[in-house]
Amino acid sequence: MADTRTFTHTYDVRFNGTTYTVEQKDGGSATISDNLGSDSALTLGEVTGDQFTYNSATYTYVGAVGNGFIASTVNPKNNNTEYVLFTSDSTAKNTTVVPQPGTSTVICFLPGTQITTAQGQVPIETLKRGDLVQTADGRTVPVRWIGRQTVSTFFADPLRVLPICIKAGALAENVPSRDLYVSPDHAILIDDILVHASALVNGTSIVRAPAPAQTFTYYHVELADHSLLLADNVPAESFIDNVDRMAFDNWDEHEALDETAPLVEMAYPRAKAARQVPVAIRERLAARGQGLFGAVATRAA
Repeated sequence: MADTRTFTHTYDVRFNGTTYTVEQKDGGSATISDNLGSDSALTLGEVTGDQFTYNSATYTYVGAVGNGFIASTVNPKNNNTEYVLFTSDSTAKNTTVVPQPGTSTVICFLPGTQITTAQGQVPIETLKRGDLVQTADGRTVPVRWIGRQTVSTFFADPLRVLPICIKAGALAENVPSRDLYVSPDHAILIDDILVHASALVNGTSIVRAPAPAQTFTYYHVELADHSLLLADNVPAESFIDNVDRMAFDNWDEHEALDETAPLVEMAYPRAKAARQVPVAIRERLAARGQGLFGAVATRAA
């Protein structure tokens, strides 16, 4: 049985980049249900397509609403976005609400990442639907969709959204061919394992990078199947639909596509945390990092 919470108050709110200000009461109550079975409380990510900010004391959710979804990802360029406060407590007009850090998953590349195509390497942000890209297994396939996701550092959890820098040559000779910047949960293929970038952080050859700006954009590439793109010469996964899909600024473009069949995830095992990365991989990358940068690499936290 799905968990359901009914909020007795819903408000329109105005967002100024750091806080939400209550403007007026919508009236009535709002009911939100997840689809993952019975729980003690609704939490972030449990409702299909949601990205809520959650306060366990008052069951307050602050989110951006648009086209049937609610997201904590901020897209200040989207004038059609409405921000709504869901709460079990009465809130006075002009009350300001400071959102807590969300835990949305961002699985993307920073602009400037060079994607291998049939015409050579091109910046990911210049790709468009129908362009032909090369996969790590030697195929040439068309781009189905390019996703854009805006991230605000005002209330993002830095460990979840700030980029990981995989320095040139960190994985192997010319792999990557230049410093590669990906989101922490983006997976790359190493020894037939899809390893999340954050699980590889060692403080030398693979490091956490600062935010490019207070608000910045990630890009992702969807193909006809879940495949391995060549990003700065690194085999990195293409987009696969998941619960975080609606956090993309342009998800409405995806919904308009005729190809509605869900993609099947590649059959590789995943390592999402450092402890899941085989010792042989960690030791090999540590030794390589020491040789390249003259320091002993350490296991990621």
